[in-house]
Amino acid sequence: MGKIWAVARNTFVSSMRMKIAIVSMLLLIVLLPILSLTSTGDGTAIGRIQSFISYGLGLVSFLLSVLTIIVSCYTLSYDIKYKQIYTVVTKPIRRFELIIGKVLGVALLDLLLLVVFSSVIYTITIQMPRFTKTDEAGLARLNNEFFTARAALKMNIDEQAAENRVLEAYNELAKTGRLDESHKKEDVLSELRDAEKFSRRSAEPGGMILWEFEGVKPFDVNENIFIRFKFNASQEPPDKNLYGVWYVGDYRQLKSGQPRMQTPIRNIPRKDVINTLREFEVPADVVAADGYLAVVFYNEPMNETTVIFPMDNGFEVLYKVGSFSDNFLRAVIVIFARLIFLAALGVSLSTWLGFPVAILCCFTVFFMGVINGFVVQSFNYLGQNLAIVYQYTIKPMIWLLPKFDENYNINRYIIDARLIKLSFLALAVGVLMIKSLILLLAGFLIFAKRELAKVII
Repeated sequence: MGKIWAVARNTFVSSMRMKIAIVSMLLLIVLLPILSLTSTGDGTAIGRIQSFISYGLGLVSFLLSVLTIIVSCYTLSYDIKYKQIYTVVTKPIRRFELIIGKVLGVALLDLLLLVVFSSVIYTITIQMPRFTKTDEAGLARLNNEFFTARAALKMNIDEQAAENRVLEAYNELAKTGRLDESHKKEDVLSELRDAEKFSRRSAEPGGMILWEFEGVKPFDVNENIFIRFKFNASQEPPDKNLYGVWYVGDYRQLKSGQPRMQTPIRNIPRKDVINTLREFEVPADVVAADGYLAVVFYNEPMNETTVIFPMDNGFEVLYKVGSFSDNFLRAVIVIFARLIFLAALGVSLSTWLGFPVAILCCFTVFFMGVINGFVVQSFNYLGQNLAIVYQYTIKPMIWLLPKFDENYNINRYIIDARLIKLSFLALAVGVLMIKSLILLLAGFLIFAKRELAKVII
């Protein structure tokens, strides 16, 4: 372990002296305070802070990723190119110890800089409401919608029950002779499934939609839960406003006809603009003792149009389950895991590639990780024969690519005050560590067989 630590310490010290490291630190020192003063968002207090932390974390993550790639590719390539590797491999140190030491040294550099600049972002974020003189209403909104960590409950459709209803509808059409013989059975079933999904998230005038959830456990029963929604209309109203009444509470009490309500049911009349994300609060006492919660939307007949909630972001229930500090720390841990992956990638490629090619490959992998979802989805349009080839050749290689987008975009969780679950944290970090170990193992095998110098007689 002493040999590995010696290599890591030497790598850390030499990396700190590199111009790219100095420039990166100076950029962050200058740009982070400027961002805190210039970020405006939507003009509100929460918008300014969301804008700052989004750009701040994104800037730190990007610059440290670039720094990690350059340093990790340079440190071993430089030693090999300028023959300094000879002064190391002649000592009683194994080649795998050298590689581990290099990665550890770069990781220590990343850890130091990430701790420093994430602390700066955290401190500025906490203090921004004070030096921007946020009013009481703004502070209350910040505490409810930003300086917290909230769990999200979305539309939950019983797939089996929905499929049963689809089959019943198909059988009814068959019995009554209303099936079009020119259509295939699968096409008809597909249309019925689409209609079933539509019915579960739409309400005609005078109709309603019911969402039911179980296992809801607010962080504090004296706090509020939040209903976030966005709806459209089959026919757009002239003023683009829709009227509706929300009922939130233990709906089972109404179905069973209990004479006395043990859990309150709140009714909230609202008028909201279509195709616009909205959010309102309800006291957390509407959640039943066993964690059951129901939300009902009633479409007022005066709307004279069907209300439709989009599948992706049409409806969700949010409630506090943690703190902003814990959530921010988890986000930083995910960023650090990404940097370790990039360090392992750079050092591993440097065992058999020169600096220019290694750094080009690293940046390609990095940007492929940023658009990972697009890359993976693009292969879904392959023909059947090509899909078989992709399944057994390209797909395993694509699995090695990191995922920095979609659900793995950490900024989304912090900005929307969404809880980064421990299960997600373990998955995101664990997968990156497994990929890093695979890369390091490949580097070990290649470097062990590589001939660094030829004996000339």
